[in-house]
Amino acid sequence: MKKIVMISCVSKKLQKKITAEKIYISSLFKKNLKYAKSLNPDLILILSAKHGVLELNQEIEPYDKTLNKMNKKESEEWAEKVLNQLKNISDLKKDNFIFLAGNNYRKNILSEITNYEVPMKGLKIGKQLQWLTENTMENNCSKLHKIFNDCKHHSIPYNENEIPKNGIYILFEKGEFAHGGKRIVRIGTHTGADQLRSRIKQHFLSKNKDRSIFRKNIGRAILNSKNDCFIEQWEWDLTTRANKEKYSDLLDKEKQEMIENQVTEYMQSNFSFAVFEINEKDDRMLFESRIISTVSNCHECGGNENWLGNHSPKEKIRKSGLWLINELWKKSITDEELIKLTELVKSTTYNNV
Repeated sequence: MKKIVMISCVSKKLQKKITAEKIYISSLFKKNLKYAKSLNPDLILILSAKHGVLELNQEIEPYDKTLNKMNKKESEEWAEKVLNQLKNISDLKKDNFIFLAGNNYRKNILSEITNYEVPMKGLKIGKQLQWLTENTMENNCSKLHKIFNDCKHHSIPYNENEIPKNGIYILFEKGEFAHGGKRIVRIGTHTGADQLRSRIKQHFLSKNKDRSIFRKNIGRAILNSKNDCFIEQWEWDLTTRANKEKYSDLLDKEKQEMIENQVTEYMQSNFSFAVFEINEKDDRMLFESRIISTVSNCHECGGNENWLGNHSPKEKIRKSGLWLINELWKKSITDEELIKLTELVKSTTYNNV
């Protein structure tokens, strides 16, 4: 299933032949496009009154045509053209469409599309501009990076007394940068009370990939980068007694220990982290999800070409640029939540903020 964003054309255009991405120059279109890119979609398309569907890199001449001046028959013919074009590049029944377009541009095509969102439905242009400004997560992602880049960063070995008992950790990886600082590559927390310290130990110090999905994903990427067939055994979950008995005679224990050591060495050499305190479980879960979604929704936050995560067999890791599978591409942090988070970080005595 693909995520596809549809943006309607506007009357204000450059008066020369140029790509569709650049020909429309109104503030509304620019903000729509910026928001669309922040969603990290599979495809962004423009609904053009003249051309039907346009991809961003298509070159077109300026034109003077709008659906707002078309009669019912002309609008229906235009919609039929659009649907025929979409059928060639998408699945109308399975793909998820996000419409940043007025009612005239969507009313005759929505009946043929199963999964769609209209986030600004009913809003006038002024309110649309305000909504886009508030919800373009690239800006909030930049603010998050500044907040956590300004925190005290810990690395192995670290002083456990500087880690709160409850809270969220933010990980950075050597060689990864975004928004003018170190790039956030993982966000995590814990469900049980007073477990943040032990969770960080499970990642960095305990050589057991079945107690840390983070360690397991690092190992997957290391093995996959070498086309090592031991990755099949690495996937075995040995936490249950039944599985221990099942795989005991099959497991290459020496190789398992070697990979665990490689994972530990990589993690201790390449990761640093910031922490902040949140005592309430529900708040921890909320802010973990919001931070993950904000970073994964930001089109500036992908991994560089040498990032180990590019070798992950997990598509979500490769695509998001994060060592994570869950909470990706959901609801990003709001301005109000960002203010609250900033206060939480500042109130954490374990940070130099």
